[in-house]
Amino acid sequence: MKDKITLNKDNCKILICCHKPCELPPNPDELFLPIQVGAAISDVDLGMQRDDQVNGEPCDNISAKNKSYCELTALYWAWKNIKKLYPNLEYIGLNHYRRYFSFDKKNCFDDAVILPENEVKKYELNKSKLEKILSKYDALMAKPRVYPYSLEVDYSVCHVSEDLRTLKKIIHEKYPEYDKDVYSVMTCGCRLSPYNMTVIGWNDFDAYCTWLFNILFEAERKIDISKYNAVQGRIFGYMAERLFNVWVLHNLKRVKLLNILKFVDAKIHSGLWQFAYLLRNKFLGNISLIGMTKFSEEYYVKRVLNILK
Repeated sequence: MKDKITLNKDNCKILICCHKPCELPPNPDELFLPIQVGAAISDVDLGMQRDDQVNGEPCDNISAKNKSYCELTALYWAWKNIKKLYPNLEYIGLNHYRRYFSFDKKNCFDDAVILPENEVKKYELNKSKLEKILSKYDALMAKPRVYPYSLEVDYSVCHVSEDLRTLKKIIHEKYPEYDKDVYSVMTCGCRLSPYNMTVIGWNDFDAYCTWLFNILFEAERKIDISKYNAVQGRIFGYMAERLFNVWVLHNLKRVKLLNILKFVDAKIHSGLWQFAYLLRNKFLGNISLIGMTKFSEEYYVKRVLNILK
């Protein structure tokens, strides 16, 4: 058990990654920091912290790479710049504008609890529960999604298998001490804590980012993604989801896993849609994700509904 901690607006910030205008949850304790990802390549200013500036001035950033790095452009910005704004920061987290940690609602059959998107304004970050978690655990992560086969097979089916081989080779060359963890998580494992979501102490965050971006920047140099479509082009975001699980296995002893609240279009929130979504995740494996090279996830949920008719 670690010492009891008290979170406040100066020592804790949880990024909310946004790429378009959206409803945001209440923020009475000012622990949330909404951040516009891909701001450098956007025609819209969302009126919040940008991932390419500090106090309105240019800073160390990878904002222009958002199409391939996804929410990692916010992660990188925080790693390099957030302490310029909050020098006493001790804890850092990452959420998405439609995905937040659930401190109360649970789903025993899936990683996410599905809610209509207009209810995000009712979401409350349970500060006291978060403080208890961080007093006991090294990090907070999303409840794992369980696949019907290994993460290595999943990546090879859904993305470009050669890219994964390149990634594993880079890890072996740079960090051979992680080989066993890569084998456990990717080659043998079928559980993935998704979305790159976490709340974690600053020192661990700094160590993770050093490791992560050293690997990903090398992968970027070696992998030609110029002909990838928009979905496959998110390659480094996908890789980071797997890499975070590898890093945590190697470095952390105690991790708290929570369901994710996923705020979706109201029609997807209907009971039948949720049932179809569950079937897609559990029984079709990632067949849906194969098609995401051309179609949306919603398209495949519709396919499940057609099967049920």
